[in-house]
Amino acid sequence: MKRKTYHLRANAPRSLATWIGGLHAVQETLSSKPGSVLELWVDRDAAADGRLAAVVRAGREAGLGPSLVDRRELDRVCPGRHQGVAAKVAPARKLDLADFLAGLPEGGKGGAVLLALDQVQDPHNLGAVARSAVNLGAAGIIIPDRRASPVTPAAVSASAGAIQKIPVFSVVNLSQALKLCREAGFWVYGADASGEPAWKAAINLPLVLVIGSEGSGMRDLVRSSCDGLLSIPQSGAGVESLNASCAASVLLYEIARRGALPGENG
Repeated sequence: MKRKTYHLRANAPRSLATWIGGLHAVQETLSSKPGSVLELWVDRDAAADGRLAAVVRAGREAGLGPSLVDRRELDRVCPGRHQGVAAKVAPARKLDLADFLAGLPEGGKGGAVLLALDQVQDPHNLGAVARSAVNLGAAGIIIPDRRASPVTPAAVSASAGAIQKIPVFSVVNLSQALKLCREAGFWVYGADASGEPAWKAAINLPLVLVIGSEGSGMRDLVRSSCDGLLSIPQSGAGVESLNASCAASVLLYEIARRGALPGENG
């Protein structure tokens, strides 16, 4: 069936574009990165639904009208749970960590928290980590560009679109990136079962929190780049360790709790 198309964004790169689906993921992308959205597809049979209508309005506010399509077309470009809406998104521009660090105001750097992921390969874990990072006030996420999940459609969906709201820095060498952060005045703490319990440890800001891979944790070279190691106390009935996203959430919350949760004093 022929699609009803209102508008396609002109002169946007399409060669490496990907489709993302889901109400929250698409809404956050339209809100945070409207220029990256090349096409917006909405289920023609549900376009009048309140939540989908809100996405249509957000698209039009971003200068992008929807294509009303059959649900099977949404199933084709975005298999799984798309909730009646999908967006074709241009690849993200690569961000430079050194430029970011240099651009931080000296007076505003004191409370900054960055999150570094050492070879976390599951995009759902990356998405879950990003969601916690945004909700708990982290300023950015650092990931290695090899043997780690990039920002994929699955990661965007798993984050409910939150990953679109936080800078993600892909680096060639994570140990060198941590060194760069230390030179910029950041402390580096790694999550590790052998570390000091986070509830008792002295934690200095600004900081980078390093979370290791799902299977083997941090690599030795990355661990040696840390100023300290933080562990999460568990009950005797607990399993050996928490997964990457759970560990990140617990430690980010503890870091935020030491001062104030984002927005409490603002």
